[in-house]
Amino acid sequence: MNITHINPTRAQRIDQVIKKRKSFSAKLQREKANLEARKVALVNLKKHREELLARGIDANSAVRLGEVDFSSLANIDTLIASLQQLYNRCTRDTINIAVVGYARQGKSRFLRSLTGLKNTVIPDGGDGYCTGTLSKIRHEPELLEAKAKVQFYSWQDFRVEVLSPYYETLGLGTVPMSLDDFAQYPPPALPTDRRDSAIDKARYGHLRKDYFSNIQKYRHLLGKSSVEIGESQIREYVTQDTKNGSGEKIVNYLAVKEVEISCPFPSEHIGKIMLIDLPGLGDTNLIDAERLIQTLRHEADFVLFVRRPEANAVWGEAHIKLYQIAREALGELPLHECSFMVLNRTQNGTEGGDNSYRCQTLQTELKQTPIRVERCAIADCSNPGEANSQILEPILNYLVDNIEYIDTKYAHSCQKQIDSLQRDIDTELSKAEKALAQYGDGDLLFEQLFELFWQRFTNELENLLTHFSQHRHDQDREFAERIQQAIANCRHDTGIPDTMEEIIERRNLFGSYTTAYNEFLHEMRTHFLQHFFSLDLGMQESIETRKLLVSKVFKTHLGELTDGEGSQLLQAIANHLPENATTLKAAFSAIANFNVSGAGKIQRQIRENLNKLRPDNNFMTFAEVASDVLAVNAPLPTQEELILAALQKLHKEAADKAEESLNKLLCEPSSDAYYMVEGFVDRILRTKGVQLEWRIFLRKVSSQVWPEFQEMEKRVQKQQIWQNLVNKAKEVNEFQDKQLMN
Repeated sequence: MNITHINPTRAQRIDQVIKKRKSFSAKLQREKANLEARKVALVNLKKHREELLARGIDANSAVRLGEVDFSSLANIDTLIASLQQLYNRCTRDTINIAVVGYARQGKSRFLRSLTGLKNTVIPDGGDGYCTGTLSKIRHEPELLEAKAKVQFYSWQDFRVEVLSPYYETLGLGTVPMSLDDFAQYPPPALPTDRRDSAIDKARYGHLRKDYFSNIQKYRHLLGKSSVEIGESQIREYVTQDTKNGSGEKIVNYLAVKEVEISCPFPSEHIGKIMLIDLPGLGDTNLIDAERLIQTLRHEADFVLFVRRPEANAVWGEAHIKLYQIAREALGELPLHECSFMVLNRTQNGTEGGDNSYRCQTLQTELKQTPIRVERCAIADCSNPGEANSQILEPILNYLVDNIEYIDTKYAHSCQKQIDSLQRDIDTELSKAEKALAQYGDGDLLFEQLFELFWQRFTNELENLLTHFSQHRHDQDREFAERIQQAIANCRHDTGIPDTMEEIIERRNLFGSYTTAYNEFLHEMRTHFLQHFFSLDLGMQESIETRKLLVSKVFKTHLGELTDGEGSQLLQAIANHLPENATTLKAAFSAIANFNVSGAGKIQRQIRENLNKLRPDNNFMTFAEVASDVLAVNAPLPTQEELILAALQKLHKEAADKAEESLNKLLCEPSSDAYYMVEGFVDRILRTKGVQLEWRIFLRKVSSQVWPEFQEMEKRVQKQQIWQNLVNKAKEVNEFQDKQLMN
């Protein structure tokens, strides 16, 4: 075995790089966790926005909510993937070099030159695509021979990573849900519109002939735990053309996710490196292209492109596309600073003959293409000396000198994106913070409702006052009926003795007709007044009817505060009013307690006409009173008859005068009601400072007065939930490590 001696200090420096990388892993994890926390906060905020919009919200708030842009969520996912990629780099125990190229370019021979492995481990079929799966080759100098760890697909991974690309790309419908389904039922036929495509037919052939037709040969490996094998068994799991003793093709590689091979490389002191061997591209196998992308994205520190120039070779579309695939896979990692191009020089007598001139030509023309690599080298990949000295040696030297710079540049690129993301999120959270500013604004709602209340309330009260003013001289019909009924009752039920015997008995009781007469006057007077006691109540009921009209205005505008009606309602409002609402409280108490019978207005009118029914005010004897009612030439009346006639005459005179006086009061209820309401309206609408008292009072009881304020309480709760979510998002957005890598 040829041994290439490499600077031992470089291996030590690679170890130092690996150790330093790992020191940043905790910071990367924190930043990744913070990004995930931002994502959760924004997802919760977005979800709550959707709920608010779905349940209904005012138009202005809906517009402002709609202006909050959550496109940062996609950027967060991209950044999380980038940080995961950086984290993978920093936590690896090796520096990984991915070897990329199309099939039959000499990759396998190159890897054998670097690793010392035989073609039984890394085969190069002369007429086929030999490497069938992803292989990682780790340098472990203490080993005597190669060994490998084989990792198999689980059914779910196989379904997602292997079958799905075929079914989706070829339009074959739903991917089989179980392994038994896939094994039992062939893939559907190609759709009609794809049957003329040579590429689609070739891809369908891979799915049908390789994966489906051979399923019974490799299905036992799907879901199997990883196995460790010796060097002699490696070929059975990594190559496409291996055959068993009976000559039957072995297809184990179809179930293999990756193989990690450990072996001592011929070169000493190369350090902890790993070579990643990807199946050669160029085939129509969909898996290899996707596997290339994922491997470069998550596994590679450095990319080595290998190409064997054939006669008349140019930098065509295929090679430019391969480079673009690698560049997109690495994301923010600067591919041009972490990649070499190797032009595989062949000798006379080998396939393709001497291609030195073509190698030199392509090396020169590379600068004229979009392909940008750190270095383009020419070497015979099948020659271990050249492979190590012309390729591995320069790569390792370059990595030792530049890997930290590349890592830092990559980290700074991520940091710039994080900073930009943070600013973008801040901008959107500022919008979010203001989006519902007016949605739960009770002050604004109060002003709007109060303005409407005051406009309608004052208008209704003024209209009511106008009504009372126009009818203040009208007779009160119900009161008039009460008066007529009272007069009729008074005339019918006089309280005068019904028989002469009662008068005689009373005279005998007192021993005097005069005393008996005076006693009858007292009784008749008090009995007379009893017929009119209810008129005070009647007048008050007339006023109460007017109060009822006033109370209806408040029942319309004060919601749940207005239990009852009339005086009861007005007094309830007075009770609700705070002590500092002095004007309003006094006004409502006054109208609630307004009582026209306070001074006995009816009784006063009646009593003023009853002087003759008072013995002390009547100086005429009963005979003198009755003299003008006695019939001419009538027999001389008895004392009893004179008393009865006098009493009847005085009662009729009192009733007539009472009727005359009371008829003058028929307009009193209408007039009293007008002045009662006028004074009330003036006090509650026109008094200086009274509108402020209304504002203070209604603000305190707003939820009882306006249903909108009951909804506002719910709005405030929604607003608070929204604000809490915004604050949480702002909190997690403010926290981050200042620099990912120093």
